[in-house]
Amino acid sequence: MQFLFNQVQVLGKLQHPHLVTLLGACPEAWSLVYEYLPNGSLQDRLFQKSNISPLTWKIRTRIIAEISSTLCFLHSSKPEKIVHGDLKPQNILLNSELGCKICEFGICRLVTEDSLYCPSIHRSNEPKGSFPYTDPEFQRIGVLTPKSDIYAFGVIILQLLTGKPPVGLVGKVRRTLSCGKLASILDPSAGEWPMFVARQLVDLSLQFCELRSRDRPDLTPTLVRELEQLHVSEERPVPSIFLCPILQVKIAHVYNEIESNMIVHYRHALSPSSPHLFPAIISFSRYAYA
Repeated sequence: MQFLFNQVQVLGKLQHPHLVTLLGACPEAWSLVYEYLPNGSLQDRLFQKSNISPLTWKIRTRIIAEISSTLCFLHSSKPEKIVHGDLKPQNILLNSELGCKICEFGICRLVTEDSLYCPSIHRSNEPKGSFPYTDPEFQRIGVLTPKSDIYAFGVIILQLLTGKPPVGLVGKVRRTLSCGKLASILDPSAGEWPMFVARQLVDLSLQFCELRSRDRPDLTPTLVRELEQLHVSEERPVPSIFLCPILQVKIAHVYNEIESNMIVHYRHALSPSSPHLFPAIISFSRYAYA
């Protein structure tokens, strides 16, 4: 019954374009009535459980921006911040235009500044199947905070980039990135990812997935706006050296390899005190040409 009460309490008083609309509740049947969302869950679309077309990189990037906007809204709620606590692709539904709607607030937590770091729900109450999205700090000390949602969001971004299951994904992406092979891990079913978009998203998501919550950046309105710009960004002009002299089209395997191997230096580290998405200085690895 507490599960139903939590959802009614949260969804009944909040309105946001990317929160599912609660139409009614029936305590006797332990049921809630939501708005109809015809495209199922993000989990279904991402892993194509039915015979449907895959999500393009632009749609995935837009979904990332929509989730960030929703979490920023929840974490900025007054007088109490709202922590979702069970963010995962199964709990992100898609409408007719493939816009996302977050649902399932059954274990959400309402917190004030005074109670932010007090023990919350017990680990045994954690929903089944949520372990890969669970904040490591919550696993250790049982405290659910806004940074717990941010950790789960980081894992979801990596899934949207790679199309892979969540277990062990953070470590796999870190190793791939350290080898300079970002392009090799991107989901090809999304189309040709612009490497500058993919690099910005993977860097941010790995910051979100830091083991210690204090090392994860906050979702600020500025960061949300930067994410919202990514899905409308066009790929930067390709230097003429990477164009076929006859066909005048991009020599993709050479250009993408160089972009994916670029070394990004940050003038300010991405941190809670400096949550900026875009790198201050970019320099490319040296390549020799015959």
